[in-house]
Amino acid sequence: MIVNKYKSFIQNQYEKAKSTASGFISSRGEEQEEGTIELNSQYYVELKAIADMQGTNVQAFVNGIIAQYLVSVNAQYESIPISVDQKEENPLLYLDGICKLED
Repeated sequence: MIVNKYKSFIQNQYEKAKSTASGFISSRGEEQEEGTIELNSQYYVELKAIADMQGTNVQAFVNGIIAQYLVSVNAQYESIPISVDQKEENPLLYLDGICKLED
């Protein structure tokens, strides 16, 4: 009887450890997928050819494209002046303008 209780205890502990380990593995896989994107296979082939010609890889090439895009988008939004009406509707825009003047 003690042997059966011991076996059942060991089996329960094993199942708990297995469940915990699979939880860690699945959560780690989800974290990795979060930063991953899929490219259209045709685009990938074209980007791979360009990256090869430039002596780099697709990831570095795409990261460069994204960085350039983000800089251009940010420049667009920074150059749009905020009207007085917008500032009156949202006083935080005044604060934002004051903070930008100090920079």
